[in-house]
Amino acid sequence: MFFIRKGNLEDFADIASIHFKSWHATYLGLLPESYIKDKNSLFEKTKMWQQLIAHPDVIVWIAYDASHNSLGFIGYFADNNNYEITTLYVLPDFHGLGIGTKLMKTSLQDILESNSNAHFCLWVLDANVTAINFYKKLGFKYSGEDNQECYEGTQIIDIKMIRKNDELTS
Repeated sequence: MFFIRKGNLEDFADIASIHFKSWHATYLGLLPESYIKDKNSLFEKTKMWQQLIAHPDVIVWIAYDASHNSLGFIGYFADNNNYEITTLYVLPDFHGLGIGTKLMKTSLQDILESNSNAHFCLWVLDANVTAINFYKKLGFKYSGEDNQECYEGTQIIDIKMIRKNDELTS
């Protein structure tokens, strides 16, 4: 059993740890190992989340178990009616339990209750078919935009997905 709540300033270390562990597991096999090693540092993630969680335009939701162990999180950056989902990670041992879906739905519903004109977007690695299919089930569609990066001869492509505010699925 798990629960969802809004994140707070004290959650930065748990969020950083989940981000670090999940990012590594998610991208292993999808990105060059040197890229993962270069871009994924627990120290840097901790420093980043300590700053981000305090930012007034950043919204974070946490999933936790009955013992209050953090299992996953979702983070947004809000800019007026535009909400960019910047992170959604669940610890690998807890995949397939509905945590990511519950995090996404809870956060979307909360935002829509206070802002019915909200627009949502996210960027996802084009090779991450599992994540793309997950987002599609939640009403996200490919916008046609992409962002490309070349790393040591490897082309890394992120695609932008958007979701209209009237497409919340149950």
